[in-house]
Amino acid sequence: MKLRIFLLAFLFVVLNSCKSPKTAEFRESIIQKERVAFRIILGKDGTGNKKMNFLAKGDFKGASAAIDQQATEFDKLIDSIELLSTDGIPEGETLQISAIDYYRALKDLHFFERKEIEQQEIIGQSNDIDLKLAQDQLIELAKQKKSLYEKVYEKEHLLSLALDQFDKANGL
Repeated sequence: MKLRIFLLAFLFVVLNSCKSPKTAEFRESIIQKERVAFRIILGKDGTGNKKMNFLAKGDFKGASAAIDQQATEFDKLIDSIELLSTDGIPEGETLQISAIDYYRALKDLHFFERKEIEQQEIIGQSNDIDLKLAQDQLIELAKQKKSLYEKVYEKEHLLSLALDQFDKANGL
C-alpha cells in the first residue's frame, strides 16, 4: 500500500516536472497583458482616466488626444502579443490569436468613443434645429457602441475558452 502511494506521488512529480517552462512563460505573458489593458483603461495614471478628466472639464480636444494615445498603447500591447513565440507550445497559436482578437475588439470599443466625443462637441455648439439632429446621431452612436460591447464580450469569451484549452493541452 505504501509502495503504491509512493509510486503515484513519484509519477505525479515526474509528470509535473515535464511541463515546459516556455509554456508557463507564454501563459503568464498572455495573462500579464490583461493587467496592461486594465492600466490603460482604468489605471489612475492611464489614458482612460486622462480622457475622463478632459471630458469632465469639457476639453474635447484633450479627450480626443487621450483616445489617440490609448489607441497607440493598445497597438503596442497587440504587437507584443504578436511577437510571442508559439513554437512547440500546444494550443499556443490559438490562445495568441484569441488574445489579439480580444484586444483589437477592446481597442475598437474605446476608440469608438472619439465619435461620441465629436458628437457631444457638436451638441454643445448647435442651435435648436441642429441640436435635434445631433442628439439623434448620438443615439445612433449608442446603438453602434452596443454592438461593439457585444463583440468585446464575444472575444473575451473566446479568449477564456482558448485559455482553458491551452491549460488542458499543457497540463496547467
